[in-house]
Amino acid sequence: MLLVFVRKLKQQKGKGIVVFGGGQLAKALFEADLIDEIVLNIQPVLLGSGIPLFHEMTKQIELKLLNCRPLEDGGLAVTYRVTH
Repeated sequence: MLLVFVRKLKQQKGKGIVVFGGGQLAKALFEADLIDEIVLNIQPVLLGSGIPLFHEMTKQIELKLLNCRPLEDGGLAVTYRVTH
């Protein structure tokens, strides 16, 4: 249902769509070729364990670096374009 909704939104005129979610949502959107760009907010903390950022996918996703900017707290905001 969500994939159909996002696909319809992408076909409309207007600005970009921002979707926030976890690894399962990202996996579904990547595998449906519905993600054009991702922004990763990298924080200078090593947790040691936790939930994976991206779950196992059926295909490799190629990315091109668009931008990397430092954040005031020592983190980084890194933007990638998905290359199809």
